[in-house]
Amino acid sequence: MKASKLLLIFVLILSSCSKESGNEAVKTGPVLLKLTHTIEGKAFSRDSLIYLNTAGNQYLVSNIQWFISEIEFIKSDGTILKPVMDDGIFYVDTDLPQTCSIHLDEIPSGNYSAIKYTFGLDEASNSSYRFVNPPESFMFWPEYLGGGYHYMKLNGKWINKDGLIAPFNFHLGIGQINNEKESGLNINYQFGYKSMYDHCEGFNPPFLLPEVSSFVQNYFEVSQDLDFIVDNETESFIKIEMQIDKWFDGSHVYNHDDWGGSIMQQQNAQEIARENGLNVFRLSIDNN
Repeated sequence: MKASKLLLIFVLILSSCSKESGNEAVKTGPVLLKLTHTIEGKAFSRDSLIYLNTAGNQYLVSNIQWFISEIEFIKSDGTILKPVMDDGIFYVDTDLPQTCSIHLDEIPSGNYSAIKYTFGLDEASNSSYRFVNPPESFMFWPEYLGGGYHYMKLNGKWINKDGLIAPFNFHLGIGQINNEKESGLNINYQFGYKSMYDHCEGFNPPFLLPEVSSFVQNYFEVSQDLDFIVDNETESFIKIEMQIDKWFDGSHVYNHDDWGGSIMQQQNAQEIARENGLNVFRLSIDNN
């Protein structure tokens, strides 16, 4: 009887020790992602008509609002780790400095070799009415044009071919393929109140629209190599830099005179932006 009790106690001790070692806390550390916006390698000077793109357009940038989502960290052994986040969607706004830093806690310690993320919102995430409060709610994309939200609003001005300063709304989101069998503008659609477009100087939403036959998802994934270490003693600082000028110069030369002030309903222009966008972002360790 005593031997049985001793054996039971011994088994319980072994079980307890095994459970503690099996549940040993994994060491983690914090990571800060800093979102920056540059033109020609320098922080852009807001509302300054000093920039020239490859097409020869003299332009300025007023503000930028965009979404980054589905952030993943890739370890040196190929393991993919997705940080614990509410919904994995982050709104970035050059008018709101607090949105340009993303704090990620409890990232498993170790050596990492790449970061992957989505520019904009993928099809599963881009559902209408998910944001009920501004500023995110002001990023809505009209239902008739596919619904959901803008991936980005890049607003500015350029000197057009007539020598006049004209506003541009370089807005990326879901694209449309129009019904070729139907010609002309025949769909009456209300875009919403003008106050909902305060960030979009010069944008006058049309009422009559062509019939849409299908939609195109224009978000894209970015995967970039970067060697960095996460440990539990210090915070890791990583910079994701949007090189604004690269939107207009990459796989394609973008000319504001060709596309005008608004590209929301121009899928050919959206496609140029999407393909140029693959080279827009630069990743680096931020030692500042």
